[in-house]
Amino acid sequence: MKNDEMRRTLRFLQWTALTFILTLGLLLAYDMYRSRAPIKQAQDELADLKQQDLADAKLAKTVRDLDYLYRSAYFQTKDKQRRGVLLLGIAFFLLCGLFGAEMFWFAPKLKVPRGTASVPEKERRQLLIFASCGIVVMAVALAVLRIVLVPSEAKKPAQIADAPNTTAEQSGKAKPVQTETIDLLAALEAEKTQWPQFRGSTLPNSNALPASWDFQRKWSSPIELSGNNSPVIWDDLVFLSGGDGKNHAVFCYDANSGELKWKTAAPPAANMPEVTEDTGYAAPTMCADSKRVYAVFATGQVLCLAHDGTLLWHKQLPDPVIMYGYASSPLLMGDKLVVQYDMDEKQTIFALNVFTGETMWQTERESAQSWSSPKAVVADGKGMVFTAGNMCAELFDLETGKRLWSQDCMGGEVAASASVRDGKIFFSNSGAFTGALGVKDGEILFRNDDSPAPDVASAVLFGDQYLLFGSGGTIIAIDAADGHELYEEDLDNGFYASPVTVGGKVVAVDLDGVLYQFEPEEDEIEIRGKFELGKKVVCVPAFHKGNIILRTAENELICLEAKQ
Repeated sequence: MKNDEMRRTLRFLQWTALTFILTLGLLLAYDMYRSRAPIKQAQDELADLKQQDLADAKLAKTVRDLDYLYRSAYFQTKDKQRRGVLLLGIAFFLLCGLFGAEMFWFAPKLKVPRGTASVPEKERRQLLIFASCGIVVMAVALAVLRIVLVPSEAKKPAQIADAPNTTAEQSGKAKPVQTETIDLLAALEAEKTQWPQFRGSTLPNSNALPASWDFQRKWSSPIELSGNNSPVIWDDLVFLSGGDGKNHAVFCYDANSGELKWKTAAPPAANMPEVTEDTGYAAPTMCADSKRVYAVFATGQVLCLAHDGTLLWHKQLPDPVIMYGYASSPLLMGDKLVVQYDMDEKQTIFALNVFTGETMWQTERESAQSWSSPKAVVADGKGMVFTAGNMCAELFDLETGKRLWSQDCMGGEVAASASVRDGKIFFSNSGAFTGALGVKDGEILFRNDDSPAPDVASAVLFGDQYLLFGSGGTIIAIDAADGHELYEEDLDNGFYASPVTVGGKVVAVDLDGVLYQFEPEEDEIEIRGKFELGKKVVCVPAFHKGNIILRTAENELICLEAKQ
């Protein structure tokens, strides 16, 4: 009797699990069918709105708000579908376990007769066939649901055209070996007179502003391949990267004449991801030190080159599967190149050896896709790395990759980077977080949920103000001590390029290529200089010996010098 009750219980649980699987599968399929059309329609409508005149502040704000709502709905839909597929998988394996338990506990006693198999033997064979077919059918169904409901953002294209350089490993030569050591503090100090990575140097930059804000073109040069990365400079060399669906390369120009000194093509990539036009294949800004330059592409390729263009090493990170395309800029800290690699399915921080490209450490994180760039934090002579992801803000030890703390305060689509000063980490991104965190323990020192935050450009610290530059043309100053809003200014056009502080001023360039020099006051921001380049700009300007070097959206590199 007890065995019969247990068997009936197992059968009941089997039917319950099967009913749950069928019901959830139908609901997921219906949700996919229902959500696909509205999301596609919203995407098309937003694309049409973005083609209109965004100089209209009201229209720009409407586009920004709708874009945020669309992205939030997209991620919520994808997250819901992922959770549904996960529940399907759990229920499927539970069903398999219930079938296995019944077969184990209630298998018929078999005899080995002569001639035709006994009825129990036939029943057992039928049960095994039925269970095997059920497992195969459910596995196929789960695979189809995984492909249909959570599609990959990348496609598998043909090989890229041959590139002239290969890695040492490919050519059969020995890998580069570490022949020197790099002192972190000394390296960061040397950066201050250069423009070596995204938004300049880690420590306050000591480059000089132009003598006046009335410019003339010193030189201009075309860039063979497009890219949304900003130029970086070491001594008299300007480095940037470019790429398309076939080729990717690093370019070096003479900062004094604009002459193209060399171009080094990247080795062929195994897979070519799908990217949007406004992200492209070369969005991450490069890094440079006194001997090497480093580039990361949307293909997941990391290149290290000498200043003469020689390819020193090449590393392939896991295939980058991320909406829009990969855009996080690497961070150079002494002998480590830090790469924030937040993909759809897996989020990882890599620290690569600058001499060999070998992974010194990698730390996986529970987050979601993001486009933010890591930020260097130095306290008491110790190097740390701050990252802002889709879910949380985190701080990692530079030497070991150990997570020092995590603060669950983020959300939306995180693309901006942080600012650091006096033991505080400042961050602002639309839909995520605006405020300050303590370096020591990640405690939220203040947050501002009332002032509109930027969705593309990173905010900048200036004195006791934290300045937010919006894509609609609004500049908002919040108090760096407690986060309350100080004032708001509206300009003619918005900002995609992040502002920087140079020579005691804030420098920013808007989408129309209007180059501003600002000086924030107590209750307003004063425009100390304004120059109209006449070219669309989305990249951060770089500074070199009193000149400004910009990359335009038309793929031109321009050097501006002050008129005599």
